[in-house]
Amino acid sequence: MKKVFIAAIITLMAVGCNQPQQKENMASGKSDEMKALYEANLATVKAAITAFEKEDMNAYAAQTADSAIWSSPVYGDTITSKAHWIASLKYITDNWSNLHLTDAQFLPGLDSASHEFDGSVRYYGTWNGTYSSGKETSVKFYGTYEFNKDHKIIYGSDFYDVGGLLNATKSQ
Repeated sequence: MKKVFIAAIITLMAVGCNQPQQKENMASGKSDEMKALYEANLATVKAAITAFEKEDMNAYAAQTADSAIWSSPVYGDTITSKAHWIASLKYITDNWSNLHLTDAQFLPGLDSASHEFDGSVRYYGTWNGTYSSGKETSVKFYGTYEFNKDHKIIYGSDFYDVGGLLNATKSQ
């Protein structure tokens, strides 16, 4: 009986020691998959940024799904369509030149329930440009983006001080 008891304990210890390893390996596999998804979606965001810097709204629009929803940084702006998003960006490219992003920090997004990587992309940075009056502007920016299986943006939310930026363009 004593040998059966010892054998049972050894078996339980062996099984117990192997389970975390298996779980860790599965988590690592999922982590690798999420990292690859993040990298593919990050390429989309970077392509959109490049298009915006080049003032190419067609190239920017190509990075977003037709059904994309956008959360504008403008107070009271409740229109969420891709068309409105592109029109808002066009307003900027029509009125600013030399648009460029500095101090960019790209980060993977997290699932709000599990706090694990979910393939979304967010970034912080400073957008700089020259307003049509010649006034140099600089505004801190944060954006977060979600994607479909084709790595097109399906949701975007941008945060920056629109009022402060517009006030900075006024002649003094």
